[in-house]
Amino acid sequence: MNRKTIGLTAAVLACGSLALASWGADNTSFLEDVVRGSLAEVKMGQLAQQNAGTEDVRSFGAKLVADHSATMDQAAILLKSIGAQIPNEPTPAAKEEYKHLQTLTGADFDKVFAAHMVMDHIATIQKFEEQAKASGDEIAQFANASLPTLQEHLDIAEALAKQAK
Repeated sequence: MNRKTIGLTAAVLACGSLALASWGADNTSFLEDVVRGSLAEVKMGQLAQQNAGTEDVRSFGAKLVADHSATMDQAAILLKSIGAQIPNEPTPAAKEEYKHLQTLTGADFDKVFAAHMVMDHIATIQKFEEQAKASGDEIAQFANASLPTLQEHLDIAEALAKQAK
């Protein structure tokens, strides 16, 4: 865990349940989506480490596993603080994409995986930006703290997509 992650986690825990309980259903839904999305990214990252054709894609897969595991842990802490359920599986759409990617290896995997990661991270960044603007302090901090990592993922995915063409 890096200093930024530790600091954010400590800040979240220091907020206390009362402040977090005021977030409402939209914020809870956002955090549940973060957990589901992170579960999917971790699985995709693990698959990339197995099926990729290049070391760059395998390395990106490892980065996805590490970064999205940390994000998932932070979202789970926030959900626990308000007594909400923590999702334990990705969305049905993410499961379908995973099934499709499981059938690919090498250059074919790299091309489809990179394209998926570009589209996925564009959508995710948009959701985090909206949440950062629309929510209270704690959730805004979480969303804002996550954005640089998500942007880095998008940048890597875009570079990999160019390489795979």
